[in-house]
Amino acid sequence: MIKINNINHFFNKKQILKDFSLNINSNSVTSILGPSGSGKTTLLRLISGLENLQSGNIQIDNNNDISSSKINNQMNNVSFVFQDSALFPHLTVIENIYYGLSKLDNNKNKIDSLIHDYNIDKIKFSYPHQLSSGQKQLVALIRGLASNPKIILLDEPFANLDTRLREKLRDKVLHILKDNNITSIIVTHDADEAMFLSDYIAILQDGQIQQHGKPVELYTRPKNRFVAEFFGEINVITGRKVNNKLHTPLGNFYLNKNNLKENYSLVVRSEGIKIIKSTEDDSIISNKRNNNLVKSPNNGRIIEAKFLGGSTIVHLALNGMKDYDHLHIKIPGINYFENNQIVNLYTDVNYSYIFET
Repeated sequence: MIKINNINHFFNKKQILKDFSLNINSNSVTSILGPSGSGKTTLLRLISGLENLQSGNIQIDNNNDISSSKINNQMNNVSFVFQDSALFPHLTVIENIYYGLSKLDNNKNKIDSLIHDYNIDKIKFSYPHQLSSGQKQLVALIRGLASNPKIILLDEPFANLDTRLREKLRDKVLHILKDNNITSIIVTHDADEAMFLSDYIAILQDGQIQQHGKPVELYTRPKNRFVAEFFGEINVITGRKVNNKLHTPLGNFYLNKNNLKENYSLVVRSEGIKIIKSTEDDSIISNKRNNNLVKSPNNGRIIEAKFLGGSTIVHLALNGMKDYDHLHIKIPGINYFENNQIVNLYTDVNYSYIFET
């Protein structure tokens, strides 16, 4: 386990990490997810020993305090895969992978298997400038594993790849990390990537953790609007508190007993709103789900729809809201609604959250 305790870190008098604490389970994949400038890469550099700790401490397996270790000793247990792969340009692929290691190293058989399994043997005598971006990152990962580290750190490893190549490579990377049972920490700003790769995700904003947990927990039970918005498009609707309910143009939603403030917003994921033609019978909405659905007292009007392949995003004006505050609704498959068509709306409470404004 990696225990990160009460880290504060400054760069040119600007605070990058603020009283940061996090426990990372052994043999798990944890993503540090957040926008640019939130402190993600700084955290990796501190764990690896590339940056000196200014305060707090980092412990590995309860007995290795990085704050009191020499950087060179610490790096023996940690591998760092950089965003730009950082391969030595004057060395071949195979020389890069085994740089600094003995040919008799106990880990060589495992690395040779990875080289064979992932077709690296076909390019092992090539130089980095002869490789594609995806090949460079895969070689960098295998090089990172060659030293048999306890921990591997990956800093935006897929950021420079096109969408299709990124999807293929991250699938390979996930299998490599899981098969080798290495504690892995991945920095990314891509929520889909984090959910695909991770056992756990920590959401970082301005050097502070907003929420940490399993991907499904962060998606279904976000603690604030920032976390909710990181996992897909959301609609934000203001409302007014009346007794124990929040009254909104989408309908009335129950507030729990801890909601003592006066001003709240309803946050609804784009896939959390169901629409049907106003002329259709409500019974086509599954009865099994009716307890989770809130019917809007207001009709909606289709502005336009954009087909995205597996789904369609519908732009919808709702009575009680201004057109420029229109909703975005994600529906599966191809859109069958026409522009200016009037529809009824149902909001799934499982995809809806109430936060203070």
